[in-house]
Amino acid sequence: MVLSSIEVMEPGKKVSWLVSKDRLWLIFWVLVYGGAIVLGHERYLAVEQAFWGFNQPEYGVGALLVAFTFLACTAAFLPLHFQKPSSLFIYAIYFFVYVPSLIVAMLNYNDSLARYFWLFFNFSLGIVICCIAVRAVAVSEQGAKRPSSLVISGFLAGAAICFITLYSTYGAILSFSGLDQIYQQREAGAATSLFIGYCQVYLAYVFSPGLFATGLIYKRFFLLFVGFCGFVFMYMITAERTVLLLPFVITVLVMMFRWRGFGARNTRGLFIAGVLMVALVALFSESSGFLNQIGFYFFTRLIAGPGLLVSQYYDFFSVEGYTQWAHISVIGSLVDIPAAYSGDDKWPAIGKILAERLLGIQSQSNASFIATDGVAGFGNVGVLIICLLYTLWMLVLDRVSRGWDKLFLIAVLFPLAFVTTNGSIFTALTSFGGALWILVLWLDKFRFRFVRR
Repeated sequence: MVLSSIEVMEPGKKVSWLVSKDRLWLIFWVLVYGGAIVLGHERYLAVEQAFWGFNQPEYGVGALLVAFTFLACTAAFLPLHFQKPSSLFIYAIYFFVYVPSLIVAMLNYNDSLARYFWLFFNFSLGIVICCIAVRAVAVSEQGAKRPSSLVISGFLAGAAICFITLYSTYGAILSFSGLDQIYQQREAGAATSLFIGYCQVYLAYVFSPGLFATGLIYKRFFLLFVGFCGFVFMYMITAERTVLLLPFVITVLVMMFRWRGFGARNTRGLFIAGVLMVALVALFSESSGFLNQIGFYFFTRLIAGPGLLVSQYYDFFSVEGYTQWAHISVIGSLVDIPAAYSGDDKWPAIGKILAERLLGIQSQSNASFIATDGVAGFGNVGVLIICLLYTLWMLVLDRVSRGWDKLFLIAVLFPLAFVTTNGSIFTALTSFGGALWILVLWLDKFRFRFVRR
């Protein structure tokens, strides 16, 4: 077990736990969360969502033993506190991708263990390396740095530019779409150029969260109002439910961390909430319309879907051929398109290629960076490579965020953490503000120190 999990033994003090109680509770609830997904797979996914590839579960003793061993081993290294931004990102990928992908894959086929062992061995190893690396860096003293007036002015200006540009393009189609009109609205609100696409994602995932979180935490009500309007405006264009939910999720996060602090109760509380939701859906979705909707929009779309896509990407690209990152725009401009995809007009949208060839539908099977950048790029080895790159990004993010208000960081970075569970890490860095936030956090702190001196 890692050194930080062992309690300090002082002379003359009787130690009753070799591993801290918080660590044991975390491991316990991770295992229970895995068990809840097993139940959800059998009672809900294989019954209601079989079309997407959720098969009737195969309860192989060896596969389940390996799956729960991997869960216990990785949970032993997870950070116990949300003291650094990296903890938010690690738990996002662990909760929404790692646990469901491991459980679903090991249940989906009778030969799952032989088929996916090395895939999830490398995924587990990557998680452990990431946790050890970010925990090896000491937590800095309590910070209280908040965004300067220059940053706030820049975000207001960016939001204004995006609003004017998008309103002039989509003013005629603005609408609050119902559940039966979402896809028509998304088609109408699709980006017409690269610049328009950047305006959409930066308003929804960078400027609006930044303004909303600043207004909420520091009681700047004008900023709170502008940020909330940005979320609503973007929903009226793209009909993305996630964008409309973000202000409410950020509010809940701020209230939770103010009430409970940044300690271990939050880490295990995440899995307790997951267990309750999945268990209720599995047991009562047939008799409750509300739980049936929760099962589709939350359990299937946010948890089980991203999990299933990891193994589906492996099944597809291990046969058709790996992309070797040629689907990434910068690299793709320097290398040839792999032969298996050279004649496909959907290239480099590998999610659309997989949906058409594997599922036989016209759709976009967006997936986490583990699937898109890792599995599709280089298979089993690619998963470990992308986890190492992810770790490097986490270390840089932790470094530039030293001295900042932790509550502010969690609030503004949550949308970015969520994006990494359903998109490429390279897209998150460039199109969703990953690189911009690192630049803002570093430059604003540098300017603050320079003025003080």
